[in-house]
Amino acid sequence: MRGGNIMPDIDLAFARLEGLDLSAIESTGDWGLGRVFNHLAQGVEFSMHGYPVQKPKLFQATVGTLAFKMFSARGKMKHGLDEPIPGEVVSEISAEAGLERLWTSLETFRNFEGKMQPHFAYGGLSKAQFGKAHLLHIENHLEEVGS
Repeated sequence: MRGGNIMPDIDLAFARLEGLDLSAIESTGDWGLGRVFNHLAQGVEFSMHGYPVQKPKLFQATVGTLAFKMFSARGKMKHGLDEPIPGEVVSEISAEAGLERLWTSLETFRNFEGKMQPHFAYGGLSKAQFGKAHLLHIENHLEEVGS
């Protein structure tokens, strides 16, 4: 496994993605695999470089904070799987290209030493908290991936 225990949630995400056989799976949701992976990659990238659109500070400090704490405590996220991140560039790309972008974004995140940017809904998170959020986001979307 990559990266030791420095970022255990990111290591789990890599392990989960390594096990995917793109020739044997498909999306059972409204989005194709490429779009799903592209969406997940943008979420990771936004955590480092800034989300294009933010929810109001009051939302982040109340509903957003509570939602992240609940997801984190349960170890499971549940959200609308056909809802783009506000400001996300929506595009259909191949599953291979989407997975490559997601993989690269996770590698960049793991090595990132800059300041984390506020999550559009949860507000300020540490790098470890973002690692957890990214893993839970990936796992939630992979619920709609099957053979």
